[in-house]
Amino acid sequence: MQNNELAKITDYSSIENEEYLTPAQLAYFEKILRQWRHELIGVSLSAKNDLKETCFGVPDLYDVASAQTEIHVELEGMKRHRGQIVMIDKALDRIKDGTYGYCEMTGERIGLKRLEIQPTATLCVEAQEMVERAERGMRYSQIAACRF
Repeated sequence: MQNNELAKITDYSSIENEEYLTPAQLAYFEKILRQWRHELIGVSLSAKNDLKETCFGVPDLYDVASAQTEIHVELEGMKRHRGQIVMIDKALDRIKDGTYGYCEMTGERIGLKRLEIQPTATLCVEAQEMVERAERGMRYSQIAACRF
């Protein structure tokens, strides 16, 4: 979808008992994902430019430590943004191939409300809860194994 077509789409809000993932709904989510991606790239480019301007020629040891901390924070933010962009790209691919909005584990609908909150969601609520319970269980078993 071209940017000028995206600009024509107005905000969308779901209504009860409507069809699931109509072309208008998919266009809405695509618009949101593309805008989010654009914002993340802009923030990352700005951070990259800030990093280029960081000066280490400062004689004060505390200033150097402060600059290194700022660099670390910027790099962590860029790393997080890169991960989010990958998730957005995968969601956009799912829109193209017709699998967007369906749980990767169960094949069930993720739900419009969940997609409005988290447009990159790949699991329905039940599957997400199951994954989180399994992860907690693995953490607890690892902690218990470390105690012995």
